[in-house]
Amino acid sequence: MARRLVFADVAHQYSVAPVADAPVCVVELVPEEGSGARAVEYLRQGDTVARAVSALDATGGATALDPPAEPLATWAGTRLNEDFTAYLRTALAAPGQAPDADSGDESLEALGPVMLLRTHAGEQQPYTEVLMCTRIRAIGALFVRVAQFGHSVDSDLGELVTAAFKHRTELEDFVRVEGNAYRGYEKDIEIEEKVTLIDDASIWSLTKSMWTAVENGDFPGFITDPGYELTRWHFVQHNFEVLAPDDEVGHYAFQENLEGKYRLKMKKFSKDSLRRVETFRKGLEIPGADFEDYLAREFPDLRFRRLPGFRRTKFDINVQSVTTGHCFGIETDEVTLSDTTGRKMRQVETEYLETRRHAGMDATSIDTELSRLTSLVEAHLARLGIAAERGLYSKLSFLRDCSQPADR
Repeated sequence: MARRLVFADVAHQYSVAPVADAPVCVVELVPEEGSGARAVEYLRQGDTVARAVSALDATGGATALDPPAEPLATWAGTRLNEDFTAYLRTALAAPGQAPDADSGDESLEALGPVMLLRTHAGEQQPYTEVLMCTRIRAIGALFVRVAQFGHSVDSDLGELVTAAFKHRTELEDFVRVEGNAYRGYEKDIEIEEKVTLIDDASIWSLTKSMWTAVENGDFPGFITDPGYELTRWHFVQHNFEVLAPDDEVGHYAFQENLEGKYRLKMKKFSKDSLRRVETFRKGLEIPGADFEDYLAREFPDLRFRRLPGFRRTKFDINVQSVTTGHCFGIETDEVTLSDTTGRKMRQVETEYLETRRHAGMDATSIDTELSRLTSLVEAHLARLGIAAERGLYSKLSFLRDCSQPADR
């Protein structure tokens, strides 16, 4: 499966004035084994090494350039690699013209990694996936599939790139505007599996170990979210169980913030399960931290009992599936009860977060990918020799187990 990285004036993707004489350069990358399609592909600097380079003329015809004398990474995080820029300056010079050290710099500065083409040969009907650049960070560039098209076996490079440019506007504003890049399926529903640690373990060391494993390719089909790989959290939480009515039972929790206000997290579930209703109220002012008074006033038809509060520290590795575009959290947390017992629970939660918008989005694969991710977490824990139990054991069940049985 051939992969081609297209460098072009960003005016091909954004509404900016084009730069005169900016070339379109097509870089042949290392081919990929197999025929699997990709919703997203992430290229670090070392993944952009050129095997061959071509340039497109104004009519869309492709001309192969003399190859670099040695393998060159083409993209260096925020701009073209300096050595690759020098190579292009020479390779694009008119025949018989010695390139000036500053010649063409403006036109080359206009270039960015606009598009990645994945051409699948050996199929009954060869086809090319068109992935547009959706995120650039110093550590790499992320591309998302916006379309795919079939073509003949003998389609030349110029024809493929020209056709791809015609498809580039599909899903355009979901690709070029980062705030539009995601869709969350199943509104107000938390979808989450739990792996409860039986052995004592440092959750920080475990998080770093799993993060390294994902980066090293030990979680096949998953990559970390570029520029948002790790997030760290801390909560002080005051907990209440909803006892009645039956269709409202669940767990309400007040989480403190530094402004002296609270966020109320409301979960509705009759038993520990993969899916639970989860909604929030934010920015609450509760004088004297009188949570009972607030609940009685705001939810007069519900019956509550107070459970122990706790402190919670959580380290999240944010990952996404390259085949489905679904984004997940690998969330390692440690809960410490605020009562005199100081009892602890440590878990690794795998949670569906959202889906990166792409051609061929499919919500039916969420559960399968979540389960596969949880299995990879289990395997990693086993390699570390950490005993754990996979299930759906919730914080509410933990608090119940630490308290006297409710009088129902």
